[in-house]
Amino acid sequence: MKEATMNDIDKRFNEEYTQKMIRNGRLTTLIAALLTFVPALYLWLVMGYKCEWKYILSGWGIIVSSYFFIYIFEPLGFYPSMGLSGIYVGYLAGNIPTVRLPAMLAARAATGTEAGTYKGELVGVIAICASVFVNVAFVTLAAIAGQQILNVLPEFVIQAFNYVLPAILGAVMAQYFPKNKIFVPSIFIICLLINRAGFLPSISKFPLAIIVSIVIGIGMYMKVKAADPVPTENK
Repeated sequence: MKEATMNDIDKRFNEEYTQKMIRNGRLTTLIAALLTFVPALYLWLVMGYKCEWKYILSGWGIIVSSYFFIYIFEPLGFYPSMGLSGIYVGYLAGNIPTVRLPAMLAARAATGTEAGTYKGELVGVIAICASVFVNVAFVTLAAIAGQQILNVLPEFVIQAFNYVLPAILGAVMAQYFPKNKIFVPSIFIICLLINRAGFLPSISKFPLAIIVSIVIGIGMYMKVKAADPVPTENK
């Protein structure tokens, strides 16, 4: 009976949410991708500034060579926590590690939901969407009065902005540490070693950290599953 109920929930969630989300996510992502050409087309067709193709291809080649591995491995790193809908919204809005991911994790911690569950995915995407609206409001304020605000801030406050991202990532690690006291510090130390490895090209450090984290995570999961193949809640 329980298995039949879960199958019904899976089917309903897939039909009423996942399929619609994928359709709308593809559409909005495609529209956003096309809109990125508007400024360049405006400069070309309206202002009359036409860039030669050799410069366009040269710039494109630099971007691809710099971010090719990030395009592949960054979504793999965020997907387990954010889920499919979170990936769509997160990449459409941007600022995933600094805004979207912390907002999602805070919402899940407040509601007691977990990543990889239906409730966790819904809570996470609601939090990400809420962060988009808040972010737009503050970005608009910063665009209008940002320079005036910076002019009245003390120098040490401005310098402290450099530590915002490490502080956020530290808070994320602290939130996950109680759940796995071996995996989190191990990955932290390994990533530090990779970052400090001078013989590694800088472009390879981020994807290497993602790959190593995934491999270690799978290995630890398989070890735990082999030792206790029946989940505790099903015993």
